[in-house]
Amino acid sequence: MSHQVQTFNIKELFNSGKYRIPIYQRNYAWGRSEILQLIQDIVDYIPEKTNYYIGTLVVYPQKINEETVYDAIDGQQRLTTLSIMLSVLKNKFKEVEWFDKQILNFESRPLSQNAMSFAKAGYFDGHKEYHSTIKEAYDSIEIELETKLAESGLSINQFALFLENYVTILRVEVPHDTDLNHYFEIMNNRGEQLEKHEVVKSMLLDTLYDEKDEGNEQLQELFHIIWDAVQNMERYVQFGFEPALRKSLFGIDWSTLLIKDSETLIEAFLDFNDQKDAGDEHFKMNIAEILDHNQVFSNEENIFEISERFTSPINFQNFLLHILKIQTENSNVSLDDKKLIDFFKQTIRSKTKEKAKQFVLDFMFNLLRGKWLMDSYVIKRQFVADKEGWSLLKLKSNDGKKGYYVNTFGKDENWDNEYIVMLLSMFHVSTPTMIYKHWLNAALFHLMNTEEVDFEDYQLYLEKIAKQLICFRFLNTEKESNLEYNQLIYHAEEVNEDYPMINYDNPLLNYKRIENNLVFNFLDYVLWNELDVGDEGVDFEFTFRSSVEHYFPQNPIGGRPLEDKEALHSFGNLCLISHQKNSKLNHHLPSAKKNYYSKLNSKTGLAYDTIKQYIMMNEYDADTWDEMSIEDHHKKMVDKLNDFIQN
Repeated sequence: MSHQVQTFNIKELFNSGKYRIPIYQRNYAWGRSEILQLIQDIVDYIPEKTNYYIGTLVVYPQKINEETVYDAIDGQQRLTTLSIMLSVLKNKFKEVEWFDKQILNFESRPLSQNAMSFAKAGYFDGHKEYHSTIKEAYDSIEIELETKLAESGLSINQFALFLENYVTILRVEVPHDTDLNHYFEIMNNRGEQLEKHEVVKSMLLDTLYDEKDEGNEQLQELFHIIWDAVQNMERYVQFGFEPALRKSLFGIDWSTLLIKDSETLIEAFLDFNDQKDAGDEHFKMNIAEILDHNQVFSNEENIFEISERFTSPINFQNFLLHILKIQTENSNVSLDDKKLIDFFKQTIRSKTKEKAKQFVLDFMFNLLRGKWLMDSYVIKRQFVADKEGWSLLKLKSNDGKKGYYVNTFGKDENWDNEYIVMLLSMFHVSTPTMIYKHWLNAALFHLMNTEEVDFEDYQLYLEKIAKQLICFRFLNTEKESNLEYNQLIYHAEEVNEDYPMINYDNPLLNYKRIENNLVFNFLDYVLWNELDVGDEGVDFEFTFRSSVEHYFPQNPIGGRPLEDKEALHSFGNLCLISHQKNSKLNHHLPSAKKNYYSKLNSKTGLAYDTIKQYIMMNEYDADTWDEMSIEDHHKKMVDKLNDFIQN
């Protein structure tokens, strides 16, 4: 068969033949973050009514029982997700009626095959084994579709029609004589395309260029130095500068940004250049050379700093968007790097030449200040001596040569640092994607508009953001009055702080109606807030537990299902756990689950996934966990939320 390349919309793709996931491919692994990203991307393109290209599917045609079957050798995760999404649209929302055959199958993977068959049928048989990640994807798609469409004011029919007709994928057939091992090697060694942030950098440098300005070369050099220092999100920004310039910017102790605006930043850099030894050769680079240059300064004193020690909650491209949005306060700038280049292009084109140049200079300063604030006042994930955890650390130096880290808000025993870590990690794990981190935009906006960061003000601000999101968005039953993120962050003075009581019968507390895991995580913060040093659970840490579990299972092994479905799906019977544990314990009765955690607990310290779960397992009798226990726990947890929010 000849090498064929064809563009299909999704309806055409799934009507063009059967597909198979070969045994050598890895298991389906997409989680909520990847699914949320795909749904959001599609939703964003619907108003534009143009084709949305989602990538390439590389297939290897095989003849099986006289029928052509396409083995997916690249793009299988996306293909599987699309198949699950079509099943949800048909089963739950009665759309895509044409999707009536089992098009996607798995080679020699009965659990995955079972799961796909159940997804196609719209019913997961709890008495048969299946690949739980596919079930979790099905549930996530069902929940996120309703949530995102409600937010955007679109109907499920609009989404389904756009998906089947305008979402396109390039299907590439590799010839029969292809050496697949060699093909995979080629794919792994493909050349990298120019990244979006590099295009933005070129655009900003071009805007900054002024042939009449004698000092323009130094401005462009400074811009490159700042950009290069900031773009490594895992490294503290101070390490991106030559020692003498670092001292000018951050002082000998490295802990304070001495520069107040773009004007003083330029002055400091010009002074630094003037003070360099006469024998030093000045860097003079044009735009092309700057873009091609990896690092202006060699900084041997920074060798001890290993960037792999920390990971940032976002990447550089999304950080650029946060700074742009904060600087412009433009509500049209969304926190999604798909349109990164367009947002910068629109901003620059809307200004005169002089104002555009000043915008770039101010952006350069805000980039530096924003990264310094983020390093000091926003959590990172820290990896030290085979251990990992959340950290909130400032970089300091005693001699201006070597750095060390200290808690941002004082010593461990005063707990100030821990409160901020808990609040920020609570937000972060509730929004696991790189995009649409509105909580981070709010935190950075607060920090960048504060002359001196105060612990108590910062804590109260973060708690206020959480309360407003819970009351006016995630548990707000009047969806037409949902609080918009731009209003929450940029017009906070207009937001009502008279919080309504959360009712026991709020339907948005039920299974599959909970819009965001912040509802669970904020409750855990409230419960943790009541603990004292030495209490069980005081060392609790937020992690990416995103699977909503029924403590009394929907399909119990060795017991009868709960007849009261309202109680079964009530907040009082739900808790967050990890995907792995949900897969392992999904159908077990409460007594078996408690026994499992008790054994873990005795070996490893507190092993419960959440504080809410700990209360369910230890303040109630697991053998008699029933509708009354669920109602009692439900009301107590809602009371905890109300008491904290109102007081």
